[in-house]
Amino acid sequence: MPKTNNTFTCESLLTLLGQQVIYQSQKCEIIELLDGCELVLQVLEDETSIQATQYGEGHRNVPTTYILPVFDGEGNLHADIMGTGLGNLLLTNLKS
Repeated sequence: MPKTNNTFTCESLLTLLGQQVIYQSQKCEIIELLDGCELVLQVLEDETSIQATQYGEGHRNVPTTYILPVFDGEGNLHADIMGTGLGNLLLTNLKS
């Protein structure tokens, strides 16, 4: 998957850390940018999921997270990113 396109690079996405977006009708915060140019979103609402141990046993509640690819196979912004409104946010941040 391309890690860049004509407008954005993975490094330029670091400005998004800490931004809040709506994803799947849930308020989320961007908490990390992974090496594969994927954003990690953490749900800010009270919803949690049970984290399993290496043996598959659930022992603790953790906030729900989502991993979103930034670019699609053609180097364009992925549809999930556009659905969160991050495409517009990126354009605004890069013009500033």
